[in-house]
Amino acid sequence: MNKNNLHYIALLLSILLIAGISLANMQTVTVNFLLIQFKLPLIILILLCVLLGAFVMTLVNFSKGFSLKKELKNTQKQLEEEKKEIKTEKKENN
Repeated sequence: MNKNNLHYIALLLSILLIAGISLANMQTVTVNFLLIQFKLPLIILILLCVLLGAFVMTLVNFSKGFSLKKELKNTQKQLEEEKKEIKTEKKENN
């Protein structure tokens, strides 16, 4: 089996798992959010919570990525300055 087949098998298993969870959680629940009250199927609520969690984690990863890029830029700048300093010291010693 190659990676492509494994990918499709994992995708099929994920779809079957989601379908099974969906069938088991079809009852309607009442959601009280701030001053709003509404009803929706439990599976929809679960999926919305999962999507919201994924969105928040994406935002956290983006902010971490930006800070790492900034740190990398500063480190590269510092490395270049150190290289220049070493070159000037070598010239002075010769």
